[in-house]
Amino acid sequence: MVGQRLGNYVLRKVIGQGGMGVVYEARQESLDRRVALKTLHPEYARQQEQVSRFFNEAKAASRVDHPSIVKIDEFGHLPDGTAYIIMEFLSGDPLSVRLRNLGGKLQIPDTLRISRQIASALAATHAKGIVHRDLKPDNVMWVPDTAVAEGHRAKVLDFGIARITD
Repeated sequence: MVGQRLGNYVLRKVIGQGGMGVVYEARQESLDRRVALKTLHPEYARQQEQVSRFFNEAKAASRVDHPSIVKIDEFGHLPDGTAYIIMEFLSGDPLSVRLRNLGGKLQIPDTLRISRQIASALAATHAKGIVHRDLKPDNVMWVPDTAVAEGHRAKVLDFGIARITD
């Protein structure tokens, strides 16, 4: 699908792949900005339970406005029926890659800083009646952010199996 146009978006490259879908770096042409475009694998598009779970990710994350939670712009179906989610593009690495590059250990100040940011994000989700249920280093991005004194921020993503309690 790389190189294809999906509505106002042009797919540039695959940046992630999982059991349920593929995440692309895309260019939103009308605003001339990079976004992440996540699609559901076609074999799941006919399974309403899987589509609901996929859209639950967008609904859960979009309910919470917090700097350490990935921002969702929109979701829906493409003309061919493919389910998609458009979210902010995050430059950086998953926390799992950062850990691997550091031999599996973070320094205590980094551990405390990252933990505080993640805890704050989870407190915000819990206040909105959302339980993430899949928090792991692969689902936390470590991204540059000049608004943070240390210059980086943890961003929680992948609310695919989140439970919305209200």
